[in-house]
Amino acid sequence: MHVTETRVRYADTDAMGVVHHANYLVYFEIGRTELIRREGLPYADLERDGLRLAVVEAALRYRHPARYDDALLIATAVTEVTGVRIRFEYVISLQASGRPLVEGHTVLASLDERGRPRRLPPELRAALEGMVEAGADEDR
Repeated sequence: MHVTETRVRYADTDAMGVVHHANYLVYFEIGRTELIRREGLPYADLERDGLRLAVVEAALRYRHPARYDDALLIATAVTEVTGVRIRFEYVISLQASGRPLVEGHTVLASLDERGRPRRLPPELRAALEGMVEAGADEDR
């Protein structure tokens, strides 16, 4: 599990003063990008090598709203890795109280530069599988 901090910007909110529901997907992206970067595999480097990771599935469960200037924690974990897919799980919570706001997951597919399925590079797959195993060890 990797935790990233962010703060709600005014541009993230809607007319009711709460984070617009679609912006939680942006927060999910922040979480998974930072998790991958922590492993020494920044997305920019993967893209330079011709790899694209496209979201092919997303699900969110909204529990409580976030508001402008709230400090948020984005907890991200890799829970499944196959030859061409990666599943990430997320919990977004308020930093001050730990109150969970949104839970969800995304599944990303590995693609080549033309948008065709491509096997995950061995070093990326090994790093991601290590995260799954580490998470399983934490659950025991």
